[in-house]
Amino acid sequence: MIFDLNRKEWCVMNINKTGFPLGEKGNILVITLIILFAVSVIGGTLAMVSTMNLRIAGNQRTTAQAFFVAEAGMNEAIHRLSLSNPSIVTVDGWTGNAAIGDSSPYDPNWKARIYLTSPATAPASAGSVYSTGTLQSSSSQYLHYSNSSGTDDVLTIEHKWVDRNSDGVRDADEIVRFDPMRFPPENFTSGFPVEIITVTGQAAGGRRVVEAEVVKKTMVARTLGALYVDRAVRLTGNSGFCGYNHSISIPPGTKPGATGQGYHLLSGNLPGVTSTGNQVKTQGSVDVTGYPAPIDNSPTNPFYSLSEVLGISDAELNSILADADNVAITNPLNGITYIIGNANIATNLTGEGLLYVTGDLKAAGSFTYYGLIYVEGDVKFSGTPWILGSMIVRGTSDFNFSSGNAAVLYSQEAISQALASTMPVIMLSWKER
Repeated sequence: MIFDLNRKEWCVMNINKTGFPLGEKGNILVITLIILFAVSVIGGTLAMVSTMNLRIAGNQRTTAQAFFVAEAGMNEAIHRLSLSNPSIVTVDGWTGNAAIGDSSPYDPNWKARIYLTSPATAPASAGSVYSTGTLQSSSSQYLHYSNSSGTDDVLTIEHKWVDRNSDGVRDADEIVRFDPMRFPPENFTSGFPVEIITVTGQAAGGRRVVEAEVVKKTMVARTLGALYVDRAVRLTGNSGFCGYNHSISIPPGTKPGATGQGYHLLSGNLPGVTSTGNQVKTQGSVDVTGYPAPIDNSPTNPFYSLSEVLGISDAELNSILADADNVAITNPLNGITYIIGNANIATNLTGEGLLYVTGDLKAAGSFTYYGLIYVEGDVKFSGTPWILGSMIVRGTSDFNFSSGNAAVLYSQEAISQALASTMPVIMLSWKER
């Protein structure tokens, strides 16, 4: 009971079991509903955030997987650009050359495509476009860093190009090259072409496109002449030794003299013959030319070991020789040839690379070679051997070098290109598109 002041009397008021007046029951219900709504909103928000985080994590996982797939494709492209040519492999029953690369004179429209199929079933090459299949084995699921046909998302390698004359046409002098001996190293006249590799990696719905600029590592041989000897030599017959730096485009068999002058480069010249203070005799119709002198027999001239010529350590040289392409004379004589003991070239063969003989070298016929020849013993030439690059002979005693009708023309470009087969491809830049 309560006392009503207005009525000045006692009266009875209904009270519910909670101790509140019955008129307050609606307020409690509203508050309860508000609390329940707030809890449901918070719960829904947490669920939505959780779902979104799961989706973000899933997207990150698939894009990361796609990136790793793209990296795998990049590694195959770099590996195949680094291989010496030819490099014969067997993939899924197909046996063929796995090496990829353009050769001098470089084609500005050259392009290579690696398809996601066996090399045996890859689309055919056409014109300046070289097509091949992946080196992945079909026995396991292919990593999807290319396509099996067409051109979209196909792993592609091509020369870096600058349209210098703005005509929209790729010209030979618009290929970007890389020469570490120049500053800046990127130029349009010397060094190896810069290659652009474009790879599209795809995995579980994720897609990443990676582009890299790579180039063959340049090895500059430290030779002192077209013919560089550590003993006294006598040059006879119709042999010729030219130390002017020749373009690699000079036709094989070109002799020193007026015919070869059109292939002389503007710099990088050496003497025709250099010795370490020993006598250089000429007789007959021998032609020796070079700059700053045809013959340099200064006693201050050093004689370099093969590792010193190549600018690498003995351990690095041993590693290269241990993986030599040839350990006996074969035709063609390409890549690294390492002959322990004497070597006898009795057939009319051709070759390119490094020929290292620990004993004596005999060559007859029309032996044609591009690159570097290093002989620890003596040399006996007959016939018409033709060498573009440099020949280095340590010798066992004086006047044990026989020139016959040989021609040795110095070419820095021929040496660098020939030795490139031993060098890996290095990455200049990388970006994601």
